[in-house]
Formats: sequence, C-alpha cells, structure tokens
Amino acid sequence: MPQAYWRVVALVTVFGLVNFPDALLLLRLQQIGFGVTAVIGAYVTFNAVYAVAGLAAGALADRWGPAPVFGVGLVFFAVAYTGLGLTYDRTVAWGLVAGYGLFAGCTDGVAKAWVSRLLDGAQQTAGQGFLQGLGGLTVLVAGLWAGATWSVAGGNGRLPLLVSGAAAAGLVAVLAVVAVTASRRRADRRDRRA
Repeated sequence: MPQAYWRVVALVTVFGLVNFPDALLLLRLQQIGFGVTAVIGAYVTFNAVYAVAGLAAGALADRWGPAPVFGVGLVFFAVAYTGLGLTYDRTVAWGLVAGYGLFAGCTDGVAKAWVSRLLDGAQQTAGQGFLQGLGGLTVLVAGLWAGATWSVAGGNGRLPLLVSGAAAAGLVAVLAVVAVTASRRRADRRDRRA
C-alpha cells in the first residue's frame, strides 16, 4: 500500500478513537430533556441531514479533493460534540444534531472515496477492508472509554462529549498546520524551479 494510504488510515483511525457510538448521543439528548419521540425525531433529523450532506460533500470532494471536505466534517463534529456536552437547551441541541449530520455527510463516504483514490485496482478490496476493520475496532474502543467515562461521571454524558469535541478540535488544528506546511513546501519547490 502507498504511504499516502497509510497516512489517511492513521488519520481516520486516530479520529475514530474519539467518535463513540451514537447511542450515547441519544442518551445525552434524554438528559437535555428530549422525550422518546423527540429522541427519535432527532435521530431522523441526523440521518436526513447526513443523506443530503453526503451528496453535496461528495460533489465538493470531487472538485476540491477529499482532505478539505473531511477537515470541514471534523469541524462540524467538534462543534456538535462540544455543544451537546455544554448545552441544556433543546433548541440548540436540535441544531447541534443537524451539525452532527453534516459531520457524517462530510466524512463517511469521503473517507472511503479518498482511500479508493490512493489504491490501484488490485489493492482496493484489501485496502477498504483494512480501513473498515480498523473502523470497527475504533468504534469498540471509543464506546468502551466513553461508556466508562460516562459511568465514572455518575451517568452524566457531558464529559465524554467534551473530551471527544476537544480531541477533534485538536486534530483539526494539527491537520491545518500540516496542510499549511505542505502548501508552503510546494510553493517553495515551485519557486526554486522557476
């Protein structure tokens, strides 16, 4: 597998360690004051936004490349998780759930397409399978640490959301620095050639 593939796999895997299962988000919505019908409605809202955003994100990734679209998705994740960890306002929570749908739309299909671009035909199945296998493992690990943190915090869902939101924001900052550094290196190489 090419080195670029391993970089994307590392990025997706590190992020996956803070992206815990949606069930804990639904429990947090109950803590905010959502009844059963509202929790179901919020999950439907998430999926509807995810579906629409996925189409738009795919088109943007085709035009600008997957890295910036994936990075924008991580920003939506950081805002949604941090906001859901801080708010007790149901109206704000609805907006944050929609933002979480934007995250999913900008990252799920985009990450798979990104990996697909980096692999030749003979490597596609193994590369995608490895990425998906690691994804399943990271969901398990994230669910375990988030559930344990939730329990230690006395059943308060704020702490795992805040930890995940802060970690995602940190990852966005690192990616931004890497992108700016890489852009400067490319510009320096062009200047030296000219």
